[in-house]
Amino acid sequence: MERIDLHIHSIYSDGSFTPEEIVYRAKKLKLKVISITDHDSISGIEEEIEAGKKLKVEIVPGVEMSTDVGNDEIHILGYYIDWKNKIFLTQLKIFQESRAKRNKKLVERLKELGMPVNYHELKKLAAKGGVVNRLHIARLMKEKGYVSSIGEAFEEWLNPGKPAYIKRMKVSPFEIIQLILDIGGIPVFAHPYLSKRDDLIADFVKAGLKGIEVYHSAHNAQAEQHYRKIAQKYHLLITGGSDCHGKNKDKILMGTVNVPATLLENLKKEKEKLKCSLLI
Repeated sequence: MERIDLHIHSIYSDGSFTPEEIVYRAKKLKLKVISITDHDSISGIEEEIEAGKKLKVEIVPGVEMSTDVGNDEIHILGYYIDWKNKIFLTQLKIFQESRAKRNKKLVERLKELGMPVNYHELKKLAAKGGVVNRLHIARLMKEKGYVSSIGEAFEEWLNPGKPAYIKRMKVSPFEIIQLILDIGGIPVFAHPYLSKRDDLIADFVKAGLKGIEVYHSAHNAQAEQHYRKIAQKYHLLITGGSDCHGKNKDKILMGTVNVPATLLENLKKEKEKLKCSLLI
């Protein structure tokens, strides 16, 4: 069976591999198509496409956007996006500046809690033009011996309700779904099992959601079956990916999730439909 992976992170958000390294690994793993979906960042897309041409790995331009509903974080993937769209780039810059402000506050909070982390050290963990986020902070906390694992950093300090947590700018998933549609992209609900907000799916569909991530490294067979049924109920595209962060997590996940390449054909058909609707 030919396989694809439509959820991978590079050094431009919270992954440890460059886009070129990701494409090279994809080639070795015999993945037919991949998408680097960095958090609120499109800085790696052109590198990814160039590497894909050299190594003959098909690339789907993508992004993963962080949004909020109340205290719950919802991630929306965007596929086949026009990543050079000026309105999109302006909005992306606002999100990135908000992240940077939050990170500085988080560093100050950690200092108050007796766990000083140098902001310049933190920035070095991300690529130039990339986005620094909580996973980078967790890595630094582990390196400095404040926690024994990245998981502990989140569970004890960085997650909502924990002592070091700092709220970020609230962004509505409905706003992001529309933004992705406006730039010709396909909005997809990422790892819904982790979000545990199935109650929102009907409203997302009304807002223009086109797909749902059924295959994911955190989804067991039961979760896959559950979200496949939801996809059928709402006539949503089925997508999937490993959510690989390279060496920044306990395991390198590329190649561990069997996402059939046949799913891509429906994604491409939807891309053409959206392209035609934008021309009308």
